[in-house]
Amino acid sequence: METKDMEQIYQQIADILVNIIPEEWKKVYLYAEIRECYKKVFFYYYPDSREESVYSLDITDEFIVDENKFDELENKLYRCFSDLLEEFNTQEQKLWTNLTFILDNTGKMKINYGYEDISQLSPVEKQERWEAEYLE
Repeated sequence: METKDMEQIYQQIADILVNIIPEEWKKVYLYAEIRECYKKVFFYYYPDSREESVYSLDITDEFIVDENKFDELENKLYRCFSDLLEEFNTQEQKLWTNLTFILDNTGKMKINYGYEDISQLSPVEKQERWEAEYLE
């Protein structure tokens, strides 16, 4: 069951992505994993101008952007996912271990929640599995 707070968090996430991506884009695929003592959020987006995706951590290398502003938006993204997990906990819903947030340029969102224990996998292995499943 989605709550009004969850819907607001989803919208905040979308707004942050719109502000953090420095060019026109078609679709964004974001991975988030939040648990005690571990947080990981990254995304790839597909620009209008080319077919290959851009990795979120490459934005500051490929574009002239204010790195402080980028870091601020990235921190807000982490807070959103922490808030979302807390809202699940407050609503006594099953807590997810990771999620994929998909956003297209029309504003359509899709969220896939994962519940399996992935704590024993290395960050590289998790990212490789996720990329194989979601990236075109």
